[in-house]
Amino acid sequence: MKRQGWFAAVLIALVFTGAAVAADAAWESLFDGKTLNGWVQKNGQAKYTVEDGTIVGTTVLNTPNSFLCTEKMYQDFVLELEFLVEPGLNSGIQIRSHSYKDYNNYRVHGYQVEIDTSKRAWSGGIYDEGRRGWLFDLKDKPEAQAAFKQDQWNHYRIEALGDRIRTWVNGVPAADLTDDMTATGFIALQVHGSKVADKKIKWRNLRIQDLTRKSERKLLKALIVDGQNNHDWKATTPVLKRLLEETGLFTVEVATSPGPKEPMDSFKPDFAKYDVIVSNYTGADWPKATQGALVEYMNQGGGLVIFHAANNAFPNWKEWNEMIALGGWGGRNERAGPMVRYRDGKVVLDDSPGRGGSHGPQHEFQVTVRDRHHPIMAGLPQKWMHAKDELYSTLRGPAKNMTILATAYADPKQKGTGEHEPALFTVRYGKGRIFHTVLGHAPEQMRSVGFSVTYQRGAEWAATGRVTQVEVPEDMSTADKAHLR
Repeated sequence: MKRQGWFAAVLIALVFTGAAVAADAAWESLFDGKTLNGWVQKNGQAKYTVEDGTIVGTTVLNTPNSFLCTEKMYQDFVLELEFLVEPGLNSGIQIRSHSYKDYNNYRVHGYQVEIDTSKRAWSGGIYDEGRRGWLFDLKDKPEAQAAFKQDQWNHYRIEALGDRIRTWVNGVPAADLTDDMTATGFIALQVHGSKVADKKIKWRNLRIQDLTRKSERKLLKALIVDGQNNHDWKATTPVLKRLLEETGLFTVEVATSPGPKEPMDSFKPDFAKYDVIVSNYTGADWPKATQGALVEYMNQGGGLVIFHAANNAFPNWKEWNEMIALGGWGGRNERAGPMVRYRDGKVVLDDSPGRGGSHGPQHEFQVTVRDRHHPIMAGLPQKWMHAKDELYSTLRGPAKNMTILATAYADPKQKGTGEHEPALFTVRYGKGRIFHTVLGHAPEQMRSVGFSVTYQRGAEWAATGRVTQVEVPEDMSTADKAHLR
């Protein structure tokens, strides 16, 4: 497809040529041999010092895991280092890791390349610290298990390229993991909490090839589709465009359809030119050729963002309704599919008869994050207030291949359903990715920081399958106050 941009091109090159590509990049030292400049300690109170050109981590009793973290974030890279660890001490190398106030009070979490001195011998395996646990152990890789040498300096090579992470221990292949949860983050040296004080691990010759190549990166191409809507698209499209351009990741174009009751035959955007399509459209059906072009685009790996009332569109277009998972109005009812509820920590499909689509009066409401590990939601508060807006409820549809990221409680006091309604979710269609937000009635509602952050991250995820916008804004809305910009 023409839409393959910098991400796909670089990723394919890195994955298939591996070390050959890395050989073209300059090595950078992560440690000057004299100081801990460029590093910051997080979480526990283990001691980190510099001795004879090495970083030395020393255990301290009654303290949790400690991490010496790079101040810089890294996305795609090759990391090499050597370490010498005392028997009985567990440790590891964090990569693409984070520490957020609203995630377990700054607990460091992310991928960890294990250093394991036990008989289990999983050094070089990949553990997900503070999240999911083991992702790639070495129980079926005896050669890798035998590669680590106790009481000797050991060499690690770690390649993180796209969604693939590979490790080598003293030149022996160990882990080979494909996982897309986290695209970027800091590197850290762990000293595990210990029942024995003064155990030591030493690191030296830490060097990295940064393969992100930001200076060579091509901007992602976004297309906003508008022209008909039961909302003020002339006011909201400029905001959608500005928010994407503010990220520094996108160039944005707009395709405006003919108006209501005007012939639609000429409306044929070239979707294949773009990395992501943002739909701000609710109106007359598109020509069959245009519908088919969007289906083909998504089947081939395209990205789509559904913004607020765009889920009102095309009630009779089967593929569209599968793409958006849930929609409202337009004559939708139980024949369109179930409603989706979030009850007692579980997703529930509700086949009760009734119309699809409703909302009470505009009011502030609280958004609750349900998938804290999804890259779109990473680091955001578990709960945050949203600006006075329409709280879409009783949406109906095929509800296939969807992941609920966040819900909002539709309070009966505000003529709501008494249910936790889907507010943000993703959908997989063919090889494509869809981010669906029901927030954002008009520019005033789009001033909500929660809307801005999730829309920007959601568009990047839809375009690439990754999120590199990992910083949480200082003015992010809180559990009791909606912050506006």
